Amino acid sequence: MRILLVTWTTKLAEKLSILSSELEYCAIVTDDTESAGKILQSVGLSQNLLYPLYELKECVENFYYDYVICVDYGWMDDFLKLVQEYDVPPKKILALNFMEEGNFFIERSLRYFKQHAAEFEMFATGMSYAEVGLDVTQFQRKLFNFAHSSQDLYYNFQVAKFAISCAKPGSLRYALIELSPYKFHYDLSQSTNLQFLMLHYLIAFNDLHNFYMPAENYRKFFREEYMNFRLPLEPFDLNDPFKVKQPLHFMTPETKLNALKKRKKVGKKNFPATCAENVKILDDYLALCEANSIRPIMFLMPMSEQYMKHYPANRIDEFRCLVEQVRRKHDSAVFIDGWKLNLTTDKDFYDYGHMNIQGAAKFSIFLDEFIRSLEAQIL
Repeated sequence: MRILLVTWTTKLAEKLSILSSELEYCAIVTDDTESAGKILQSVGLSQNLLYPLYELKECVENFYYDYVICVDYGWMDDFLKLVQEYDVPPKKILALNFMEEGNFFIERSLRYFKQHAAEFEMFATGMSYAEVGLDVTQFQRKLFNFAHSSQDLYYNFQVAKFAISCAKPGSLRYALIELSPYKFHYDLSQSTNLQFLMLHYLIAFNDLHNFYMPAENYRKFFREEYMNFRLPLEPFDLNDPFKVKQPLHFMTPETKLNALKKRKKVGKKNFPATCAENVKILDDYLALCEANSIRPIMFLMPMSEQYMKHYPANRIDEFRCLVEQVRRKHDSAVFIDGWKLNLTTDKDFYDYGHMNIQGAAKFSIFLDEFIRSLEAQIL
């Protein structure tokens, strides 16, 4: 495959060592061609491949390539905007993020759970809201939190199927299913600005869902030793398996302003086909739980007051309607609408919708009490 590589010079040697040696480069576009030239020389690539970032447009227009690969973390959005601005077809763009550990966290969490499945009575799935918003130390029953940033319903379901397959029949009692207000219109594999996260799921499940490229083709971009790398299981922090939680901090005026921008952006999501697929996935998810005597507890996390107040009313109404439509089909399923709880204040969040450790403890105590109330009703 012929590649036009767009990247920052930082850790360029490491990036090249991860990408397959079978790739052919037509150009490597970067910020510091002088430093990059020394790196290319050290790995046996010609310095003639190098072009400065300000010549990206000319490279895109004048070179033949099969794919434009954008590799970086902090500058990923900027690279993608530039490439898209120059009319590169979406199916010729591949965004990659070679975080030192992050690409392997999901696989590691699955492997850890498989080894310790007998210890857990509950598991949780969801996006970053539940990733940071659940404090496993506040639950009476032992909880494994699989929720991960930008994880859509499809991969939530794949995680749930894996967890249930690892556990002994009857050992798992509850599935905590976080649903964001735009969840039904969201498909990670179709989100261009988040497609770098697909590598996480390629490593964990060898499954790219609706992504434009089959998994077996995606794997060809990487060296085999990288794809086979595995993080050690220990030490493993059950309350922060993906290493995202931070010391207590609160929303700033800037983050409050961003809350208004964010709700406008996500409130516009409207993808009918994606919505229909996700409704079916949630239905299958609840059916799987019930078939294994696991009680599904769906919940919408509380968010900051201004975000909830100004979120498009028609979209939150549609969300609630769809959840109720699915819930009615499953007798044991329940739904907790966190936007209707008088539980939190803005001091419980560090941005528009993500709880800080104080808010996470508060909401987790509420969930634990709710679960115990369900058990008391049975008795």
